Amino acid sequence: MSNELNQTVAATGHPPNPNFVAGVQAHALPDDVLENIVLRGARGLAKRPQPGCHEPDALYRASPEVRKARLRELLECANELLRRAAIAGAVSRPVMQSPSAIKDLLALHFRMHEAEAFAVIYLNAQHAVLGIEELFRGTLSQTSVYPREVVKRALAHNAAAVVLSHNHPSGSPEPSRADEFLTQALKSALGLVDVRVLDHIVVASGRCTSFSERGLL
Repeated sequence: MSNELNQTVAATGHPPNPNFVAGVQAHALPDDVLENIVLRGARGLAKRPQPGCHEPDALYRASPEVRKARLRELLECANELLRRAAIAGAVSRPVMQSPSAIKDLLALHFRMHEAEAFAVIYLNAQHAVLGIEELFRGTLSQTSVYPREVVKRALAHNAAAVVLSHNHPSGSPEPSRADEFLTQALKSALGLVDVRVLDHIVVASGRCTSFSERGLL
């Protein structure tokens, strides 16, 4: 953490985003901590104090670089709260009846990702959501996915089916040949334990491409 940001946090008493605390990410913090960061931090970013606000003004007098970094942290925390609310709303509902709902959920999940990541939505026999889990995270252009781990997690969730997903930070949601090969490998591995792959959705810049809709499954 920079000295300037350290001084800013110390002066305001506002907890920084978890990205600046021993490598902890927003998804590792409880709801109340995230809400506190967002609600208090938004006021701290104001260009001038609000009427009746007597908190220290270090943040709104900070450099543009610190303010920009702080704003991104707040957005990450806010996005995590929205993501959790969307998952809570989807759990136990047969979301496969509305493919757009799955796409919206995944677009929200990957919104702030700068690196490629791989996530799985676990479904029961009625295709209601049991949970969503990000299993692997890589670099700007690739991530390593291990079928054995995907199978283990599907069994741990007692899933009857899954929806696979990953993002393309490049901005294009078009599946690559490597994506197609990976999908078939995962479909074969999961099929051995009677878990169906219902779709693989590629997310980029808020747009989604469905393997199922493309006939790639």
